[in-house]
Amino acid sequence: MESIVIGTAGHIDHGKTALVKALTGHDTDTLEEEKRRGITINLGFAYFTLPGGKVAGIVDVPGHERFIKNMLAGASGIDIAMLVIAANEGVMPQTREHIDILSYMDIRESFIVLTKTDMVEDDFKALVLEDTREYLQTTFLAESPIFEVDSLSGKGIDAVISYIDTLSLRSGKRKKAGDARMSVDRAFSVKGFGTVVTGTLSDGTIRVDDELMIYPGELAAKVRTLQIHEQDMTEAHTGQRTAMNLAGITVKQVQRGSVVAKRDSVAVTQVMDVHLTLTRSTGIVVKRMTECKIYLGAKELVAKIIPLGVRQVTAGQEAYGQVLLEQPAVVRRGDTFVLRTLSPVETIGGGRVLDPNVSRFKKADAAALELVRRKHLGTGVEILESFIREYPYRTAYQLQKMINADTITADLKGLLSRRTVVRLDDIHVHSGLLDHARSEATELLKSYHEAFPLRAGMPKAEFASRQGFAPGDKELEAVLGWLAAGNVLRIEQGNVRLAEFAPTLSVWNRGIMSEIEDRINAAGYTLLTMQEIAEGSAEKDQVLESMLQTSHMLLQRQFVISREGYQRAIGFARELFSRYGAIRLADFRNRLETSRKYALLLLERFDKERLTKRVGEDRVLLQAIKTDEIREDAKCRCTM
Repeated sequence: MESIVIGTAGHIDHGKTALVKALTGHDTDTLEEEKRRGITINLGFAYFTLPGGKVAGIVDVPGHERFIKNMLAGASGIDIAMLVIAANEGVMPQTREHIDILSYMDIRESFIVLTKTDMVEDDFKALVLEDTREYLQTTFLAESPIFEVDSLSGKGIDAVISYIDTLSLRSGKRKKAGDARMSVDRAFSVKGFGTVVTGTLSDGTIRVDDELMIYPGELAAKVRTLQIHEQDMTEAHTGQRTAMNLAGITVKQVQRGSVVAKRDSVAVTQVMDVHLTLTRSTGIVVKRMTECKIYLGAKELVAKIIPLGVRQVTAGQEAYGQVLLEQPAVVRRGDTFVLRTLSPVETIGGGRVLDPNVSRFKKADAAALELVRRKHLGTGVEILESFIREYPYRTAYQLQKMINADTITADLKGLLSRRTVVRLDDIHVHSGLLDHARSEATELLKSYHEAFPLRAGMPKAEFASRQGFAPGDKELEAVLGWLAAGNVLRIEQGNVRLAEFAPTLSVWNRGIMSEIEDRINAAGYTLLTMQEIAEGSAEKDQVLESMLQTSHMLLQRQFVISREGYQRAIGFARELFSRYGAIRLADFRNRLETSRKYALLLLERFDKERLTKRVGEDRVLLQAIKTDEIREDAKCRCTM
């Protein structure tokens, strides 16, 4: 079912609802209070089939100033704006305010309907038309046609239908790509079915049985049934007025302004970079931290504005800025918004979201202004590069969600081919950040090698804690892999070192090493601790650390044993197991010619390395382990 959505606009009592009824045959005023007072209070919905075969859905909005927020809820997601002006009154205050509001929305087409033409003389009607055209000349409706109708008699209705049909064919199909999203303008419960939400599907496709989320709040819901214009459907596409029956959620958990979307496809934010414009008629001046109401989709929130590059924004002026929201909002880049004062309430401006994922600027300086300006005026490639620079380590899918543009695949390919951006596994990093990472890693390791020339390198865990270019393990591994591939550094046995670095022992240090080896060999399996060997000498301590990274190892992080001695002890254990079918502590102690304490240290290490397994008071050798095999984990290094 291919369809378009038309939204009415105009002053109270200018005949919007009567016009909708003349076009569709449906009365959109369904509330008893609406019928009694003769005014539209809540949103109304109707539809009809156009001559060309498309279905036109109409969102009938209130005209009274007290119900502007209801009008704003219905205005999001419409394709065509139908401005209604009564011939007996002409342009009125809410006419002007509705025009201002529509100017900030993504309206593809628009036209004006002059209603109640049978209530006035031709001369008066001509005067109203002249005044209307004069006022519209300074608005986005300057080139829009005006149709004269009388909704009660039906005069002029066919011409309006014919024009809508023409617009529907001219506007073509909205794109269906992207992740599904719908801002909820109504939520209610139907007996026997449960929670139902309605709205205009602004992005993507929704199908029956889809698992979706309600934002903010991240509540899971499943699509039980779908309706478009009161017809059951299996799927709904971008631009269609949609009713969804949701399972797994109560009507109290969803409200006007909630967003139904695919999991993790939208930004839930309280800080946004924006481009804003104030209306030409407002007397309000927007300064730093000016408080106002902001309307995003069908949601009304309180926000504070921080202009960038200017101290204040006055009537008719444009500016960049940050919006600070009192409560979380669900936003995508490119979304439009409307600004209104808190009290007395009036529309003062609107704009477009440039980036919903930001942190608040510590300083609203020229650099902040330039960053936001690039997000607005840059080419597709420039905008993408700006986002990758500001938000590194993102996948292509994450970048697509952030930028919300059709050209991202081609733009990303261009940046990669020019090496402006580098892909590490599935994440993307700007070359400028990688240059910084190379410089930081080089300086960090250079300083470490100068301080500890005998160590094989900096322990990887220490390097991770001291570097500042990667926020997590995945990102660090990716950058270290890139630096290793570029022959900047090496990663060996849990240590990180510069590629050209190798520990070097002076003649003096080699003498100290020989002395330490003699002491360790003389002690046999009566193991010495690091402290006993170093004897408080910094030189001996450094030499010992070097030995622990190559020829020696630690037990319980303090007892030193040569790797050769550890291998020999494994051989003794195998001999005992072959002879007795078990390894008893007393036998092992005697074979090592040491005390029970040190024999037990070795057996516990064998257990840990799964060379042996304790059974009662004895141990058995795990046959799958060869006697000459030491797991890589057994090659312990000094952890100082």
